[in-house]
Amino acid sequence: MGTEYILVNQTKKELISFTHLNGAKKRELAGNDAQPAMVTWYLLSNQGDQIQFISDHDNYWPFATGSQEELCQFSDKTDSLVDELIKQGILRDHGYLYQDENNPDTEYIRDIRRSW
Repeated sequence: MGTEYILVNQTKKELISFTHLNGAKKRELAGNDAQPAMVTWYLLSNQGDQIQFISDHDNYWPFATGSQEELCQFSDKTDSLVDELIKQGILRDHGYLYQDENNPDTEYIRDIRRSW
């Protein structure tokens, strides 16, 4: 199945889960359209914060404070970051790559691509 990652900002208690996007594995984060733009924008917008990728594969916690158990309390900024990058003209929403017929509101993959 492969290791998936989230981007965690320990300073602001935020995370980018990449939920409903086309991938969160190492190669997908680097090679897909939306994820590299999201990571770059988020890092540049939050310079000085304690930010690291955390995998779902191990219990490694790179920060001096907190723990993985606290992640459920962090605010997921994935959707708002995608919206911001669409407004900036960097990303474009092309609908869905996949949408489950039985659960279309919860089981879907968005088709988000670079604008240029």
